[in-house]
Amino acid sequence: MVQRSMTRNQLHDQNLKFVLQQVFNNHPTSRIEISHRLHLNKSTVSSLYNTLMAKGYLKELGYGDASTAGGCKPTLVAINQDYGYTLTFDLGYRHLHALATTLNGKVWKYDRVQTRDQSIHEMVTQIKKYIGNVQAEDESAHGLLGICFSIHGIICDNQIQTSPFINMEDVDLVKIFSTAYHVPVVLENEANLSAIYERDFNGARELNSTVTISIHRGIGAGIILHRSLFRGEHGDAGEIGQTVTRLEIDGEGQATPVRAEDISSEDAIIHQVEEQKGLHDLGREDIVRLYRQHDTDLAVILQRFTIAISSLLYNTMRTLDPDAFFINSPLIEELPELLEQIRAGYRRLAHQDFPIELTTNARLATVLGGCSVITHQVLGLNGYALKFERIPEKF
Repeated sequence: MVQRSMTRNQLHDQNLKFVLQQVFNNHPTSRIEISHRLHLNKSTVSSLYNTLMAKGYLKELGYGDASTAGGCKPTLVAINQDYGYTLTFDLGYRHLHALATTLNGKVWKYDRVQTRDQSIHEMVTQIKKYIGNVQAEDESAHGLLGICFSIHGIICDNQIQTSPFINMEDVDLVKIFSTAYHVPVVLENEANLSAIYERDFNGARELNSTVTISIHRGIGAGIILHRSLFRGEHGDAGEIGQTVTRLEIDGEGQATPVRAEDISSEDAIIHQVEEQKGLHDLGREDIVRLYRQHDTDLAVILQRFTIAISSLLYNTMRTLDPDAFFINSPLIEELPELLEQIRAGYRRLAHQDFPIELTTNARLATVLGGCSVITHQVLGLNGYALKFERIPEKF
């Protein structure tokens, strides 16, 4: 392939993005620090700095300490969090999770709205109402900058291909919200967003390739390979819940596939307990309560669950060979003993230990991953690594 050199304008735009990236990742910083990090001369950095200041992206914070060699004190600068804000919505099947973050990735507002049994049209109405309330509180210079939606389904080319838990009824979220608010709107799979959260906010910052297993109503995997999200050619990469674990043959010789999420998703656990005990309408809190009561039926079901997840991790390891696994599971977060059982099960299969960690702040993982995605988009830094501040575990 013939490589063409960049034009002056292309080089300027690239350097402008590098400077913006440096400010985001090293706040507060200064022009002299940026110059050293990027190996650009001071006059070039000052020109780029002035461009970003004129756009309103940066905010000066005062003077820092002079160097040991003396000289003028540097002016410290950071991303201007008063420039505007982004919104991320996780369209869950029981709740709508809503997160507002300022341009520097700081959490401004988080809310959970009950949406159980609501149609997608009712959910859209709820979202618009929420946006209106946020806009009424906003005092930033530019207001709403972009919206990200976390979808429990398959996304390709920013459109929903399948949505197994919510009937979308041909509702085009991108068209509805980009038309109503004149901002970029991005759709992404919830497991992918959990993986982005680990990469940009949490435990995978220094790792090259990771897989985040999301265990909720179904099972999905967010795959980070060489620091980039891997979606596959049609958005199907990571749909490991659809992995066939065995075939059940009926009396007529017909084979029915049993998939991983049929036996080891959170909903599968609840369904098995309901069948075993003749109960109805159980939830995660009921599973936790039965576990605390040392229920023997549940103990058998959870043993099968941990074995199944261990096997799923082992098979994924043999396929993708990541640096580590992360598990996003509110149930395991409630019952961390299950994580130790999964690790032990993996160890028996692989004959060695491997990093298997629990995603902290699981309820916020997808919306924080969405914050990263939409912040990259708004700043024009897609493909550039941004480091967000860790969120306290008790947030």
